Amino acid sequence: MYGFSKRERGAVSVFLVIILVPCMLVASIFVDVGRVYLSKSMAESAADMALNSLMTHYDADLNDWYGMVASCQNIDEFYDASIKCYKNALKSQNLSKDEMNTLVGEFSAMIGADSKASDYLRVTDEGDDSTTIKAVDGANLANATMLKSQIVDFMKYRAPIAITQTAIDKIKNKSIPGIDDVLKSDENKPLVEKKQDYCEADEKLMRDSYNTYKYLFDNYSNGNPKPSNSLLTGTRDAMQTAREQYRELNKLMITNLYNTSGLVVFNRAQVPLNQYNYTKSSTKCYKAKYDGKTYYVNCHSRKDNDTYYIDGTELTKQFDDISKKIKAFDKAKNDFTNAVNNSISYSSGVTNDIQYWKHAADAYSVTVSGSDDYRTNLNKKADEMIKSYCALNAMMQCTPGNDLPDGYDTTYKSYKKQVENRQTKYLTAGVTNGSDSYLVLVNRLESISSNNIYNIEATSLTLSDRSTIFVNRIADISTNLIEKRNTLQHYSDVLNIAINGDSSKDIESLETLKQDAADYAQKLNDWSNQADGTDSDLAEGDRDEIAGIKASEAAGNITEQSIIDLENRLKNIKSQIDSMIATIDSFKYGNQKVKDISTYDQFKNAGSMVITESEINKRTTNSELSSYADSTFSSLFSPQGTGTEGLASVNSNDDHNLLLDVADSKTVAIPGVYQFWQEQFDSASEDEIKKYDDEKGKATGSQEKTKENAKNRKNPHEDAEDIAREIDTINKTFGNTTFFNSFVSLLKNLTGGNFENIRDNLYLSTYIMEMLSYSTIDNEGRYDILKDQGFDVSTLTKENMDDKYNSVNDKWNSDEYKDYFNKSLTNKRLCKENNAAYGCELEYILYGHENNNENINAAYGQIYEIRYVLNLISAFENFWSVSKNTNTGKAIYMVSNAIMTATAGVVPSVAVKAVIICLLTVFETSNDLNRLEAGFSVELYKCEASMWQVSLDYGTNSETSCTSVSDILSIIETKFGNFTNSCENGLRYSDYLCIFMVCGMQSNIGESMTLRCADVIQANMRKITQDDGYKLENSKTYFELDSKLKVDPLLITLPLYSDYTDLYDSSSTDWCTYNIKTIRGY
Repeated sequence: MYGFSKRERGAVSVFLVIILVPCMLVASIFVDVGRVYLSKSMAESAADMALNSLMTHYDADLNDWYGMVASCQNIDEFYDASIKCYKNALKSQNLSKDEMNTLVGEFSAMIGADSKASDYLRVTDEGDDSTTIKAVDGANLANATMLKSQIVDFMKYRAPIAITQTAIDKIKNKSIPGIDDVLKSDENKPLVEKKQDYCEADEKLMRDSYNTYKYLFDNYSNGNPKPSNSLLTGTRDAMQTAREQYRELNKLMITNLYNTSGLVVFNRAQVPLNQYNYTKSSTKCYKAKYDGKTYYVNCHSRKDNDTYYIDGTELTKQFDDISKKIKAFDKAKNDFTNAVNNSISYSSGVTNDIQYWKHAADAYSVTVSGSDDYRTNLNKKADEMIKSYCALNAMMQCTPGNDLPDGYDTTYKSYKKQVENRQTKYLTAGVTNGSDSYLVLVNRLESISSNNIYNIEATSLTLSDRSTIFVNRIADISTNLIEKRNTLQHYSDVLNIAINGDSSKDIESLETLKQDAADYAQKLNDWSNQADGTDSDLAEGDRDEIAGIKASEAAGNITEQSIIDLENRLKNIKSQIDSMIATIDSFKYGNQKVKDISTYDQFKNAGSMVITESEINKRTTNSELSSYADSTFSSLFSPQGTGTEGLASVNSNDDHNLLLDVADSKTVAIPGVYQFWQEQFDSASEDEIKKYDDEKGKATGSQEKTKENAKNRKNPHEDAEDIAREIDTINKTFGNTTFFNSFVSLLKNLTGGNFENIRDNLYLSTYIMEMLSYSTIDNEGRYDILKDQGFDVSTLTKENMDDKYNSVNDKWNSDEYKDYFNKSLTNKRLCKENNAAYGCELEYILYGHENNNENINAAYGQIYEIRYVLNLISAFENFWSVSKNTNTGKAIYMVSNAIMTATAGVVPSVAVKAVIICLLTVFETSNDLNRLEAGFSVELYKCEASMWQVSLDYGTNSETSCTSVSDILSIIETKFGNFTNSCENGLRYSDYLCIFMVCGMQSNIGESMTLRCADVIQANMRKITQDDGYKLENSKTYFELDSKLKVDPLLITLPLYSDYTDLYDSSSTDWCTYNIKTIRGY
C-alpha cells in the first residue's frame, strides 16, 4: 500500500496543472465580460455629454420672444461634432499630447521606465456609420403635443397670475352680472325656441287658412252663377235637350240638306209666240237643214223694188222645218216626262217632297243630246219650235211668188195652230191638267221646289218649332255647352287649387293645411311640455299663456280632422263637377264633341262618318228616311239614350252638395272649419294684411342687412399678413351647431371650480391670449390705459371714443417696459412690426382661414350667435308680457293687438310679437357687437329692460305711442345709430375669444388649433428673424444618439487558450458587441 502511494506523489500538482488553465480561462472570461459592462456605463455617460453639448445650440430668439426652448434652425450642422465628442469620450486616453506625456512620466516612475499607457477597455465603434445622432421623429415644435408641452411648462407659474386678468376669472368668481341667468339659459333657450316655433306655426296656420278661405270664397262660394246642385241639374237638362235637338238636326240634314246642294227652284219651259220678232225682210234668221243640206232661213225669197216675194221653194223648206221642230219638241217633252217618272214615283204623304225634287232633278239632269240634259234639251226644242214658227209667220206676210205648193195656206194654218196649241198648253206658266203627265210633273216640281227652296239651306231651314234656324240651333247648343262647361271647369279649377294649392297664388294645399294644423298642435304641445319641464320665471309666464291659448276658439276649430272634413267635401264637389264636365266632353256627334260643333259644315263633316249621299239616295219615302235617320243617329251620337239616360247623375247628399256658404247653413251642412273661417275672416282687411306684410318685409330686410353688417366687419388691420396654413394639416374649424350649449357648459365648469380636466388647455389658451393679438386689441388696450389713468370710461360713446383713444396712442405704442398694456408675457410689444398678422392672430387660430377677413367675420359671427340667443331670451322675458311694465313691452302689445284686430286674426298677435322681438334682438345684438368692436364691455345677460340700448326703455322713454311695426322699426333704427359704454363689468371681444379658445382646446379641434398657434408663431419668427425659411419643424426638442460598440477581448484571445477552442467560439463577437441608444431633450 505504501509503495503504491509513493508512486502517486505529485498528483496534486498534476491536478492543478490540469485544471489551472480552464480556471484561468473562466477568470479571463469574467474579466472581459466585466470590461464590456464597464464600457456600457462609460458609453452612456459619453452619449449624455455629446447630446448635452448638442443641445447648447438652442434658438435664443424663440426663447426670448415666446419662452420656448428648442434647437436652432440649423442644428443638423452640429451632429458630426457631437458624434466626434462622443467617440473621443469612449477612449480612456482621450488626452492632448502634452497632457499624455506628463501623465506617462508620472506613471513611469511608479510602474517602471519601460511601461506605457494603455486603453484597457479597448472600446471601438463598428465602422464610420455605426454612430448616429438625429432628432427624434416628430419631436419638434410643429408637433401639437410638443408645442403644448412647452407652453404648459412656460405657463406653470405665469398662468395663475395671467388668468386673474381674463374672463375666466370673472366667470369663475361670478363677478359678471347675469351669470346665473346665463347658466340657466341652456334651459330657457329651448323654451324660447319652442315658443318661436309655436308663433311661426300659428301664423302659418292662420295665413294659409285665410288664403285658402279667401280664394274659395271669392272664386267659388261667391261665384256667378252661384255653385249649387241646380248648376249640375241644369247642365244635365241642357245636355238632355241638346241630344233630342241633335236627333232632329240629324234627321233634317238627311232629308233636307245632305244631298240637296245645287238644287234650284224648278220652272217649266216657257217661250212666248212672239219670242222672235221676224219680218218679211229678215234674213239669215237661223240655220236649218233640208235634204241633208244646211242653209240660212230667210223670211222672203226675193225683193223686187219694195215688194218681198216668197216662192214655193223657200216655203216648202219652212213647212218641212216647222214640222220637224214640232215633232222634236213633242219628243223632248215626252223624254223629259219619262225620264223623271221612270226614275221616281210620287205618292203624296208618302214620298218625301225634297228627296223627290232631288231625284227628279237628278233624272232630268242626265245628258241626252250632246252636252244637253233632258231639261235643257226640252227648253232648246221649245225655243227652236217657236223660232221656226215666227219665221213661217214672216214668210206668210210676203207677196206670194212663184211655184207655191197647192193648199199652202191651209198647210200654214195647220202648223200655226199646232204650235200655238202647244205653246199655250206646255210653254205657258200656270197651265194645269191632271190628265197630262207632263203638266202634272212640272206643276208638282214647281210647287215642291218653290215651297222648299228655303228648306234646303242650313241658314234658312227652320226646325219643328218653326222659329229656330238650323245653323243657329247648332251654334246655340255649342255656345250653351261651352258656357256651362267653362263655368264648371272654372269651379273645378278653383277647387283643384283649393285642394292641391298653387304657389303662384300663395295658396297652400289642404294636405299642407292638415300638416299646418298638426304642426300647430304639435308645436303648442312641445312648448307646453318644455314650459312644464323648465323651472324659471320665463316658463311660469309661458304656462299661463299656454292655458289661455288652449281654451281659445281657434285652437278647437282649425284641426287636422276639420281640414280633412273640408277636403272630403271639396273633393266630393269636384268629383260631381268633373263628372259633369266629363259627360259634356263625352257628348259627341260622330268623332267630334258636340260643344265644338258650331257650324253646319262641322256638323255635316261629323255626320259623314256614317251618313253617305248614296245611302240617302236609296230612300225617297218619309218612313225610309226617318228610319235611316234613327239608325245613323244611334251610330253617330254618344251617349245614347233618352231622358237622363247616359248622363252624369247628381248626388244631392250634404257631403256632395255644391253649396258652400254660411248663408246656406240652414239649407245644407257646411264644414265646421269653413264656417269658422268665414265668421273669423269676414272682417279681415286686405289692405291691413298687405300693410303688415309690407312693413314686415321692410323690417325683415332692414333686420337682415343689419345682421349681415354685424357679422361682416371691416378689418381694422387690413395691412396684416394672411397666415399660410403650413403646419396645421388637420384644418378643423371652431364652432358647430351645438356651440351655444358648449359655451354654457364651459361656463358651468368654470363657475363650479372644475379646473382639473381643463388645466393644461386653460394654460394653453391663456398663453395664446397673452402672447398674440386679436382684432380689437388696439381699442381694448387704449380703453384700459384710459381707465388706468382715472378717466371715467362710462362717458365713452360712439361719438367721442376715437378722440379719447387717440389721446393715449403714445403710451399704447410705447416700447418702455413700464408700459405693459401692449406687452406679451415675455415683455415684447404686440404690434405689426413684431406680429405678421397683427390684429388677426387669435381669429386665425380659432378658424384657420387663410384670409384674415374671413377669420374676423367668423369670430364676430359666432359672438353674434351667442349674444343673439342670450338677448332673445332676455327679450322674451322682459318684453313679451305687459306684466313686466316695460315701455317696450307695452308698445309691442299695442302694435300686435292692433294688427291682429285689423286683420281679423289672419296675423295672430303672438306672431307679431315674435317678429318685433326678433327685430329688436337683431338690432340690439348688432349694437352689442358695435360696442365690443369699440373695446367696450357688454352685459353677458341683460337682466333688466333698461340694459337694452336699442329699446324704448333706454334713455328717453316718451316714445311709446307706436301703432305699427314701422313705428317700432323707426325708433329702433334711430337708437341703433348711437351706442354708449353702459356696462363696465361685462365681457369684451377678447373675453369671448378666450372662452372660445378654451372651448376649442377642450374639443376635438384642439390639436388643429394648437397647430395653427404654431403657424402664427412661425410666421412671427420669420418676421422677427428676417428669415423666410424659418420653420418650427426645424425647432427640434428631442435628440437620439444611436451607436453600435464593440469591446475587444483582452485575455481570452491569448495563445494560452488556443487549445481550448472546443470550450468556446473564439470568433464570436455577440457577447462583446452592444448598442447604445440615448434620447435627451430640452
